Amino acid sequence: MKIVQIVPYSMNRPGGVQSNVRDLSAWLRSQGHEVRIVAPNDGSMTQPEIKTLGNVRNVSIHGTRFELSLARRSELTACVSELREWGAQVAHLHTPWTPMLVWQVWRALGVPAIATFHATVPTSTRFDPVSWALRKSTGYFNKRLKKIIVPSEAPQDQWKNFGANPVPLILPPTIDLSTWRQAARSQKKSQSFSAIYIGRLEERKGIRVLLEAWKLVQQKRPDIQLTIAGSGPEDQMLHNMVRNNHIRGVAFHSPPDNACAREMVAKANLLIAPALHGESFGLVLVEAMAAGTLPVAAANSGFSTVLSGMGQNLLVPPGEAEPLANKILELAESKSMRAQMCKWAQTESHRFDVRTVGPKYEALLQAALN
Repeated sequence: MKIVQIVPYSMNRPGGVQSNVRDLSAWLRSQGHEVRIVAPNDGSMTQPEIKTLGNVRNVSIHGTRFELSLARRSELTACVSELREWGAQVAHLHTPWTPMLVWQVWRALGVPAIATFHATVPTSTRFDPVSWALRKSTGYFNKRLKKIIVPSEAPQDQWKNFGANPVPLILPPTIDLSTWRQAARSQKKSQSFSAIYIGRLEERKGIRVLLEAWKLVQQKRPDIQLTIAGSGPEDQMLHNMVRNNHIRGVAFHSPPDNACAREMVAKANLLIAPALHGESFGLVLVEAMAAGTLPVAAANSGFSTVLSGMGQNLLVPPGEAEPLANKILELAESKSMRAQMCKWAQTESHRFDVRTVGPKYEALLQAALN
């Protein structure tokens, strides 16, 4: 097959959608298919396998940042002409209700398509224009796409509430975990017990709750160290919170590249993921599990999808500092529990590997052609 993956976000920015697209594309190529990626142009992408077009504008909605993108008619025509000349047969759209590029390219290209809708929109008792727009668009996409995919029950339930018929298929995102397993083999754990948060520093990620919990942890285990690696709108506020509240054992680190991120996670004993809401899945948890590092996560709907079965022992109530502190201390003080959970986590991570999930996406793309 000749497959086009169309993405609403810059491929140069770290993110779960981008990792999913890259790893699925690489696996599909390994199976003999040809794949091209189309993404917004942020002025920094130079990889020949990625076609960029349009202008990007960063916006913040529901406490997180994403890009709005729009292509001019001339560059859209040129892009579609190039894809048709190449022989594009089928498209995989990613979150096509994010304005506007994915929809533009797909509509102009006119090939059969499946789509993965990665996002879960926060619920609100008040009128929310974003939720309203998404609800209106579900019928449009359901009528025109061969298959709609969501990563967990949380977004599927939203589609049900929007009256979607048929209901989307649940299928985890794809990720190549081989480099994370290699990190587990090559990196030794730090001599002192340590934890890491890695990701965006924004309100919905719950880092303030983590720091409140860390103050409680330090009262009983002042030897434990926490690294916060990332950037975002709460950066300065979090630094001030650590300083003003005399929270010890916290080090801030700039956003690491992929190789450095793997090393940092593999060296830590725990990865803390305290996100309050808005998580449709939990790729960062799966990566940590493959790297031999236990995730401790807020029990939002997306993270609960990954940490099922024995993994429920690693979940804590979202937004509550004391249960998070208690879970960190419990794992820090029980080597046997950590060993048991690590064994489970590394085995469980195979369920989400691209070698397990990739064939399912391949089958859906093939079916879209028939």
